[in-house]
Amino acid sequence: MPFVSVTRLRVKSIFYIIPFMRANEASVKELKNSKGLLKGMELIDKNFTFWTMTMWEDDASMKEFRGSSSHRNAMQHLPDWCNEASYHHWIQEGMEFPDWQTVAEKLFTEGKLSKVRNPSNAQITNQFPSIKWTKTERKLK
Repeated sequence: MPFVSVTRLRVKSIFYIIPFMRANEASVKELKNSKGLLKGMELIDKNFTFWTMTMWEDDASMKEFRGSSSHRNAMQHLPDWCNEASYHHWIQEGMEFPDWQTVAEKLFTEGKLSKVRNPSNAQITNQFPSIKWTKTERKLK
């Protein structure tokens, strides 16, 4: 059964978009070649909110990617670049990704918050807006 990982990051200012996107693209490049990755998707929502959903053979494969140099480098900047950050992992039976609304509900009810230096009110209260825009979806594999 595949292991699914979902992240939601909100970049706190337009001033951080370019370095965030550079780091993201470096991570995506490494992600596409990661052992154990079955498939992945990325979504850019309104208000500089970035979602990723990846499916892995197992949690060890995801953890190996998480420790890669490009991902580790990006994560070092996350507390400064983002004012909202959360993630969730689960094991599912099928190979199909759930739709983004289902993913959002799962993340908002079962997910964990990552530390950010200047959290938004949504991060502080753990009350996030639903996905508003799904036309900027990109398949990663």
